[in-house]
Amino acid sequence: MDVLSALQAAGASVRRVEREQRVHHLQVDAILDLGLGKVRARFAVEEKRRAPYPNELPKLQPIRESLANVGTPMLVVPFVSEPLGIALTQVGWSWADTTGNFDLRSDHLVFRQRTTATPPRGKASRLPQGSGSLAIIRALIGFPRGTDEEPGATALANQVGVSQPRASQVLQQLLELDLVARTPRGRWSPDREALLDRFLSEYRGPGGSERHLYSLDAPNEVAARAAQQTEAKSLAVSADVGPDLVLAWRRPSVVILYVRQLLDLGQLGLVDAQGRHDANVIVRNPDDVSVFPTHLLVAEVGGVEVPLADPTQQVWDLNDLGGADRLEAAGRLREWLLNRP
Repeated sequence: MDVLSALQAAGASVRRVEREQRVHHLQVDAILDLGLGKVRARFAVEEKRRAPYPNELPKLQPIRESLANVGTPMLVVPFVSEPLGIALTQVGWSWADTTGNFDLRSDHLVFRQRTTATPPRGKASRLPQGSGSLAIIRALIGFPRGTDEEPGATALANQVGVSQPRASQVLQQLLELDLVARTPRGRWSPDREALLDRFLSEYRGPGGSERHLYSLDAPNEVAARAAQQTEAKSLAVSADVGPDLVLAWRRPSVVILYVRQLLDLGQLGLVDAQGRHDANVIVRNPDDVSVFPTHLLVAEVGGVEVPLADPTQQVWDLNDLGGADRLEAAGRLREWLLNRP
């Protein structure tokens, strides 16, 4: 309904064809007849609960080809960023989101609008908040795929450093949201993909203090020097360097350093930048200490072991920094996280 209202407010006449369609065993979510003046076009809609990452677009190609038998394929999701919108258009999708952004293209029609470049914040986060709760959520997301032993409340509490009653409370809240399930053995089986997507959409950010800095040296060199200066448990390296060390994707242009203690900025060769726009080093002392993984995750840079931020934080930071390349990297890192052994 939000999409229909946005199209009508922009001057289009829209009629939803109220009948179900199945095409090659695919259920078409909606068929829209859209008119602009004397030009009319029919769109076959595929609706998703979340926007795809660029690396997932090839998987949607069979759906797009099937929808094309009914009308112009149209993807509807909660929010489409500018880089994703370009990628969708390039592979033949028309698209619209529930914030009022859309790019619809058929043989004789081009109808575009962007009302916002940033996703809307939810009215109220339903996921449990606080570092302890978030640490449990991150641990559940990172639970090894295909293992026979689901985590119990006591094991989770010991892993992340919270009380067993608190862990049970968080798990019960996630159960009510259908993000975990109880097993016959009294354990907890997480829906890791749904939990990750909810985390990424509802996470309020790490909080705390943030400093924007600049270095003449490459960001990965800055990360290595910071690792030499700081205890491993007091440092966590995130985007762009962290994701590149997990899955090489491009030459990093920025590094986010999460720290528990002050760094010697002079020794690291850092000077203050004017703001985030011209910084290539961002140092954060976060309120949310769950950005530091409960099990140390390290990678090597020039013979130096560099501790990395929790993978969920790295994905969030890539999305937060923005850009088409980072969106692509976030999708690849998300897939790695969900499929790693």
